[in-house]
Amino acid sequence: GSAFSTMAEPQTPPGAISVPLPLPRAPVTERQLEVIEPPFDVYNPLSEACVPRTIGGVAIGYIGGIGMGLVMGMISADPGLQHVAVGREAPQAPMWDQMRVSWRQTGKRSVAMGKNLAVLSGVFSGSECVIEKWRGKHDVMNQVLSGCFAGAAISAKSGPLMMCGGCAGFAAFSVAAEAIMGPH
Repeated sequence: GSAFSTMAEPQTPPGAISVPLPLPRAPVTERQLEVIEPPFDVYNPLSEACVPRTIGGVAIGYIGGIGMGLVMGMISADPGLQHVAVGREAPQAPMWDQMRVSWRQTGKRSVAMGKNLAVLSGVFSGSECVIEKWRGKHDVMNQVLSGCFAGAAISAKSGPLMMCGGCAGFAAFSVAAEAIMGPH
């Protein structure tokens, strides 16, 4: 029948274990061992265009803000129903009422922190993208300028002095984050 039937099978003595030998492989050249990296000029619209980057920053900021609000709400957990009347304590509200009030306050705090962090991260990521496109470079100065812009933008209602403080604070925070986490 087949091409393999003409080959003689090696006989193993009874009780011995047959170990198959590895098949011979083709020699590997140095060219095959090289790591192939994609060229840097490959355009990825989800990571290079400013609108998707800004939308991603807003979404991540909102989710992070909600998480921070939940943690902060659990830490502070002030039920708000305990009052002191005329020098003596009022009776405690039922536990379920206290839990309901605490949960509502935590939810409100979480949504508010989510919105604030979404605005902040949206302004930061959007301005960083625009500045990077405008400068044509990807370096730490982009984070400094976008941190300055985001800090000034979110403190704009408080006047020019607070805008300068917000600019300096967020620029310094951006440099620190870049130094700790490394370039992205």
